[in-house]
Amino acid sequence: MAIKGSFKEVSLPDVLQLLAVGRKTGCLKVTDGSNFGSIFFSQGKICFANLLNRPDRLGDRLFSRGLITSQNLQDALALQQQEGGTRRLGGILLEMGLIKQPDIEADVSGQIEDTIFFLLRWNEGEFFFEPDSLPEGETILVSLDAMNLLLEEARRVDEWRTLEKKLPTPQTVLERVMMDLAKQEELNLNSEEKQVLSLIDGYRSLAEIMETSALGEFLTSKIVYGLLLAGLAKRGSEKSKQAASWNLNIIDDHGNLGMAFYRTQMYDEATREYRRIIEIRPDHYEARFYLGLIHFRKAEYAEAATEFLEAIAVESKKSAAYNNLGLSLELMGEREDAARQYRRAVELAPEKAMPRVNLAYLFCGDDENDSAREQLDRIDPATDKPLLAAFLAGLIALKGNDPEQAYKLWSSIENSNKPNHVLQNNLGALMQAKGQDEEAERYYSAALKARPDDRIALRNLLELYYKNAMIAQSIETLNRMAELDILEPQDMARLGNLYLKQGQKDLAVKWWQKALAADPENQMVKRNLALMDKNAFAK
Repeated sequence: MAIKGSFKEVSLPDVLQLLAVGRKTGCLKVTDGSNFGSIFFSQGKICFANLLNRPDRLGDRLFSRGLITSQNLQDALALQQQEGGTRRLGGILLEMGLIKQPDIEADVSGQIEDTIFFLLRWNEGEFFFEPDSLPEGETILVSLDAMNLLLEEARRVDEWRTLEKKLPTPQTVLERVMMDLAKQEELNLNSEEKQVLSLIDGYRSLAEIMETSALGEFLTSKIVYGLLLAGLAKRGSEKSKQAASWNLNIIDDHGNLGMAFYRTQMYDEATREYRRIIEIRPDHYEARFYLGLIHFRKAEYAEAATEFLEAIAVESKKSAAYNNLGLSLELMGEREDAARQYRRAVELAPEKAMPRVNLAYLFCGDDENDSAREQLDRIDPATDKPLLAAFLAGLIALKGNDPEQAYKLWSSIENSNKPNHVLQNNLGALMQAKGQDEEAERYYSAALKARPDDRIALRNLLELYYKNAMIAQSIETLNRMAELDILEPQDMARLGNLYLKQGQKDLAVKWWQKALAADPENQMVKRNLALMDKNAFAK
């Protein structure tokens, strides 16, 4: 089960401790609205962590530690590029025999420490824990104790807060102070200090130096402060915030943040990022497309349709935009227009299954079963058919008086997917029609476990119990329906009858009175109440 909350309610250290003590496995995603971080757990241990839109500086870090040469790094990067960027740099360096597994593990541990250090400095933010989610494409994972890590990073954060007051603002450009070589050698700079000094060029701001450095934000900041004190660097002019943040990858940065927010259902934040892309490039297809998806997820179908139309205006050959436009129109009640968009999606991408399935769904709703079957039959057998395709095929078989085929198709879905209340209810109805009441009860119960307020499944289960004179179970089901406020007058009367059979006359009268209030013309209920009054008077 996903966990979601705000740092106003519970702090990040408390969340990390909770996941560690609970031996949880999954991904804790955190954001302050501008940045996005992920911390991965495996059995309560932190195994990986990263920050979105932060460059991966593994090669630079290994070089700075003297584990590889500049030429080694260039060769590995060239090979990575030749392979299309599908493999991680660490795996390539391992394969080339240039580093060993412990070298990568030490780097991953350092990346986790830097990530936690960065996140612990947030005063506000939100978190979302996604169970059983592990980092994709990461072959090197570690196992760090969250408690020990928190203690160490909390110490660094305290030290940072003292240091931060002494540093220039992030937008301040740092300049190198020229001095003769002999005097510089007297300072006896170590390799890390020389690395940071080389980044001070009179153009980079402090923020850009920390982002470029392979040493991590904390150590880089300490070194910068030391260089300022030693007179090797000085404060320059201050870049505007806009200039400091602008770079050629700004659209990608907003897109990455937008996608991260979208996947964690933080739709307002995702909208903000995609709107920023539109401000820079109004003809950006993906931004328009995802704005449409966000509106769709929020059940704002008219707004979703507008964004999908804008996306189509930018890229008129994208099948997905037409398909999603069709879905939006269908939910707006515009079935003919929806069908037209699905057909266009099919024309553009005949190999795609979903437009055909959506078209078949429309046909089924209009009882055009032959047309629906035709669309389903045209789905490429080599592709993974959406589960909805098998569901519709079963529905068509049932309408064609072939319940055995319907059961076969629906059972295949049941065995390959998490419980679906509609599917389970339909399987229950099939079993009930075949006289297999125990199986029917099992399916109805499964439907209600997946969706406790499924009215149809509740009604079917009630009729099953009532037909088999299962009084206690019938009463329980009717009371569940009463809690959901979905009882009809005849249900209230029936509940009164059942209570009378159990000898609970007060409850019987209570429900008959409710039934009569809902349906004043119900003669049977009037007669029952009159008989109860007569019996009470006779006593």
